[in-house]
Amino acid sequence: MKDLCLETYTEEIAPLVFRENHRQLEKWGIQDHLASEWLMFATEELGELAQAIGEWQYRGDPAENVVKEAIQTATLCLKIAEMFQVISFKEANDGRN
Repeated sequence: MKDLCLETYTEEIAPLVFRENHRQLEKWGIQDHLASEWLMFATEELGELAQAIGEWQYRGDPAENVVKEAIQTATLCLKIAEMFQVISFKEANDGRN
């Protein structure tokens, strides 16, 4: 499989991420967890993605399942990046390294 360099991200993938974000908010509400807990959730999602890829590769399951799990994982990882971006900005403005 060749890297597509996120060429379809803006038009095809980003809307899926935004829809998944709204789905997660409807299901769980706005959450507040320790950084290690967010990592644990992301790791669980990554495990589900690994399982979906294995099922696709070895059992012929639909690629759609891989897309679904990848979008769920990406959404959660982007939420973590966003939270840490805010922390990073605060640290930079507070002079903390």
